[in-house]
Amino acid sequence: MGDDVSGVKRFGDYIAAIFKLGRTERLAKEARRSIQEIERSIERLNGWEARERRLRDGIKQMVQGETQVLMARNAELARNFVELSRRLDQVLLASQGEQNQPPHTTPAAQKAGGLEAVMDSFYHRLENKYRGSVSDIRNRLRVYLPDVESAVIRTGGKPVMDIGCGRGEWLELLNDAGLTAIGIDTNSVQIGEAQEKGLDARQGNARSALSEAEDNSLACITAHHLIEHLPFEEVLWITREAMRVLAPGGLLLFETPNVRNVLVGATSFHNDPTHLHPMTDPVLTVLFETMGFQPIETRRLHPHERLAEFMAKPGFDPELANLMFGAQDLAVLGHKPLQEA
Repeated sequence: MGDDVSGVKRFGDYIAAIFKLGRTERLAKEARRSIQEIERSIERLNGWEARERRLRDGIKQMVQGETQVLMARNAELARNFVELSRRLDQVLLASQGEQNQPPHTTPAAQKAGGLEAVMDSFYHRLENKYRGSVSDIRNRLRVYLPDVESAVIRTGGKPVMDIGCGRGEWLELLNDAGLTAIGIDTNSVQIGEAQEKGLDARQGNARSALSEAEDNSLACITAHHLIEHLPFEEVLWITREAMRVLAPGGLLLFETPNVRNVLVGATSFHNDPTHLHPMTDPVLTVLFETMGFQPIETRRLHPHERLAEFMAKPGFDPELANLMFGAQDLAVLGHKPLQEA
C-alpha cells in the first residue's frame, strides 16, 4: 500500500513538473517574443535616429552652403563698392592735378633731410636692440611661409611685396624658399643693410609702391609691424589698394603687436615712439571684411617664454596667465577670392 502511495505521489510530481516545464517554456517563448519586439523597436528607433541624423546633417550642410554663398556674395559686393570708391578718388585727385598723391601731408613729408637721416639711424638702432636678432625674427616669420607659398602657387608664381621690410629678414626667408620678393621701406639705413645682403629692397613708401603696381600683379602683400606706425586712413588705403593689386587667390597679411597681452599693451608697445596706436583683431577683421577679403583668418602668435611656467603653477588662473604672458603678436590674413561669386 505504501509503495502505491509513493508511486502516485511520484507520478503527481512528474505531472506537476511537466506543467511547470510547459509554463516555463511558455514564459520563455513570451520573453523571447518580448525581446524580439524590443529589438525591433530598437531597430526602428535606430532607423529613426539615423534618418534624423541624416536630416540634421543635410540641413547643416545646406545652411553651411547657403552661408558660404552669402558670405561670398557679401564679399563681392564689398569689393565692388571698394573699387568704385578707388575710382572716385582717382577722378577727384586728377581734377585737382594730384594723381596718386595722399590726401593729407604725412609727418614723413614734413621732416627735413638732416633730421630724417638722424631718425632713420635712431630707429635702426632701436630695432636692433629691442626687436630681436635677425635669426630670432627669421624663426618667428617662418610660420607664414606655407601661406605665402600656397598663394604664389594659386596666382601662377607672381611676386610678393613686403611693405615696411626693415632689415629684410622676411625677404631673406622668401628668397631662400625660391620666391620672388620685393621689399619697400622708407628707412634708408635699413634699406642699405638689406641691399648689402643682395635683396631686392627699395626705398619708398607703401602708397607709392602700391599705386605704381599693376592690377592683379602680386601673389602676396605682407606688412610685419608696420600698420601700428600709420594713421588709420593710410592703413585703410593700403588695404583697399591691396584688393586691386593682388591677383585672384592672393593674400594680404598684416602682423602687429597683440595688445591683448597686458605686458605688450602696457609696456613694450610704448618702447617704440613711432607707434601711433594699437590695431586690434576686431578692427582688422572688420577692415578686411569691408574691402571684400574672404576668407579671413586671425592668428595669435609667439607667446612669452614664461607662459608655460605660469600655466603650470598650482592655483594660477590660466586666463590670467594668457593675459600676462600669452601671444605677443597678432596676425590677420585675408584672401582675395579666386573668382567672383
